[in-house]
Amino acid sequence: MNKLFEIADLRCSYDRNYREGVSKVVLEIRDLILPKGKKIFIVGESGIGKSTILEVLGLMNNTIVSGDGTKFLFYDNDGSQVDLMDLWKRNNDDELSNFRLRHFNFIFQSTNLMRNFTAYENISLTRMLQGYSQEDAFAKAAEVLSDLGLSHIGQDRMAQELSGGQQQRLAFARAILPDFTVLFGDEPTGNLDSDNAVKAMELLSGKLNELQGSSAIIVSHDMHLAVTFADLIIKIRKEESRTSNVKDEITYLGIIDKDCIFMPSDGKTSWSNGRETFDAAEFELYLKKI
Repeated sequence: MNKLFEIADLRCSYDRNYREGVSKVVLEIRDLILPKGKKIFIVGESGIGKSTILEVLGLMNNTIVSGDGTKFLFYDNDGSQVDLMDLWKRNNDDELSNFRLRHFNFIFQSTNLMRNFTAYENISLTRMLQGYSQEDAFAKAAEVLSDLGLSHIGQDRMAQELSGGQQQRLAFARAILPDFTVLFGDEPTGNLDSDNAVKAMELLSGKLNELQGSSAIIVSHDMHLAVTFADLIIKIRKEESRTSNVKDEITYLGIIDKDCIFMPSDGKTSWSNGRETFDAAEFELYLKKI
């Protein structure tokens, strides 16, 4: 397996003055290897750490509580290995920003569009920052907009003039237009109807095929979409927390280990984590029990 991320013994806390045994840990990644070139969906109940893991993997927010055995590695498409713990420890904002620009792209449920830019400018900016011409970027933008049912939008149409659903599709188009190693999505189809959600995922699948080796890591509450399009699904498990700063308070944290990783087989007719196996319909119901 060609590795994308390799993580072990990594814990996350939003307590900036973290104290062992006192501060709350929200997510613990005990053992996780993510492969290249896959669509990876992350599911779990609210507050269990789904957005936290995107923040960690995407170098957006350093909530990491490192220990002696912590491992956090990224493998580039050229085979080189990057120690992301060292990258965080250097605490260089320019270095972090440049790394994200070279490798990552993001899409969120909130569109974060630039309201005073046209739809085409919103979509094309990141691709142009990667060195492509405006002509190339606009041509690619037209193709993606057509695939998402937005071919009627002209090059001078302002983003703020579009409906909420159109803006969500525009944000999706902006995310997949540039080249990337990893696309991170936090409920990227949450505001789309089922037909447009399927179109968006089909477009993403085509983009990954085009880039060869690039990956998508997506948080979603849509279990049917996950089972239909994912190559790997992480179901974050909830455990009672071992740390608390209030006596007798019961708190919980999210756990990711090998038992949380489900892979499909037989053309996605079944899913297994190595201990349990479900047919596709059973697995979708299992995922919904969160």
